[in-house]
Amino acid sequence: MGFWQNGALQRIIKRLLNLSEGHMSLTKVAIISNAITLVGHKPIITLDVDDADDLIISASQAFDFLLEASMTENTWRFATRITQLTKINQETPLTNLWQSVYILTPGYLKTVRLHPHNYQYEIFENSRLYTNWTGVMHMEDVFLPDISRLPAWFTKYFIFEIAAYLALSNAQKAEYYNVLESKRSHQMGLAMAVDAQNRPQNSQASFPLLNASQRVTGDFVGG
Repeated sequence: MGFWQNGALQRIIKRLLNLSEGHMSLTKVAIISNAITLVGHKPIITLDVDDADDLIISASQAFDFLLEASMTENTWRFATRITQLTKINQETPLTNLWQSVYILTPGYLKTVRLHPHNYQYEIFENSRLYTNWTGVMHMEDVFLPDISRLPAWFTKYFIFEIAAYLALSNAQKAEYYNVLESKRSHQMGLAMAVDAQNRPQNSQASFPLLNASQRVTGDFVGG
């Protein structure tokens, strides 16, 4: 009887879905350990190369580029910041198209927007921003957060991201892929919904009962 048929995978998934922020130590090892158990590997407590098999090595390598890819592809609010860029007065732009050069904040992955809004600029080598703006400039950008600060709801999704990648890339684990991909997609949707609450949109709906309640409360307090 296979790993999926005997119920082991269902139990592991249920345990992961019940993770809470206070019950999980967010480390690279812990996240990879949970991911590889979803494809039938035993849990691990170290990524020591001497003790690692091919699946662990593959998971460790996948962790790094999948995490960065997820940050840049989805613009998570928890990985978005606003910083003031440092203008490099002693550096002259290489062409006469630009007047100023600013250095990007360490850890920069991609630009969300500039403040003040400016669409006339170019970024080279992810380290220098060339523009005609000469004053104070702030950038809203995506960065790679410390692993220990990843939200628990994102971590649940990311565990399935790694597991699905491992199942797809490993011929011996191909039978797991459809199940894990379905769970990955579901968890990603939940994570994006939670993350979106960090930037609420203007409501287009009317709530007459709520508005009436607020008017009654206001009249009562004021009267």
